[in-house]
Amino acid sequence: MHKKKHSFAHTKAFWLFVAPALILFTIFFIVPLCLAIGFSFTNYDGWKTMDFVGLDNYVKMFTDPDFYATLRRTFIYAIVNLPFKVILPLLVAALVTSPLLKAKTLVRTFVYIPVLLSALVAGITINWMFGEEYGLINFLIESAGGERLQWAMNPILATVVISVATNWVSIGFNMILYIGGINNISPELYEAASVDGANKVNSFFKITLPLLAPTIFIVLLLSTVNLLKEYTLVQGITTGGPGTSTTYIIQYIFNQGFTQMRYGYASAIGIIAGLIFIVIAGIQFKLSNGGGEV
Repeated sequence: MHKKKHSFAHTKAFWLFVAPALILFTIFFIVPLCLAIGFSFTNYDGWKTMDFVGLDNYVKMFTDPDFYATLRRTFIYAIVNLPFKVILPLLVAALVTSPLLKAKTLVRTFVYIPVLLSALVAGITINWMFGEEYGLINFLIESAGGERLQWAMNPILATVVISVATNWVSIGFNMILYIGGINNISPELYEAASVDGANKVNSFFKITLPLLAPTIFIVLLLSTVNLLKEYTLVQGITTGGPGTSTTYIIQYIFNQGFTQMRYGYASAIGIIAGLIFIVIAGIQFKLSNGGGEV
């Protein structure tokens, strides 16, 4: 009887600790997901109209060239920026954990500051740097004898600006993850490698990288998902322009739902986009053996 009471007390304590997170998860994820699934089978316009239309929204989506163009644009954006998201923070982490570097805390702080900025502040900063008339980058280009670039009017240059922004605001967070992984590697391994004649570069590729495989996997997974659902930063810098050159899948869903008042259609796109993200994450998990291999 005493054991049963003790077990019940542990179970009760467990649910008391889990309940707040479970309630929030239900309110902000499960309920909206169920509503989105339900709306995807209707022609809901956000106000009065909400008739059941079956699979019409899904049929329309899979025959919509704009959907495929947006999805392709999103994948290209993610593929191009993913190496920078993974490699740059790793190099910075290796630098700030090096015993040769002075003022490590100060350097880490400066690198991490962009993570603390809101998307609005980050957007204003990037727009100031890449402004056509008074931007810092154009000033440097002119100082070097070049001509001003129209960053906001050229689709490729606008994409470059978004890419610079997304890597700038995320490098600090990924750096912290890598620093944690590097600090967990035993110094004795590096000492043994040094005795065997390995230099810093060899130790990095033979010891650091293999032992950082789980951390690299986490960074890769988080970066992929964040790139695929990039929204706030793009809205703060280009609002999807010029034209639709920086309109990615989340902007497309937002425009369909809140601009064109086609909530049912937007919900259907959101469901399919979510499934695509899950499949991509599953493939990454399978290929990396859950972070066991790079």
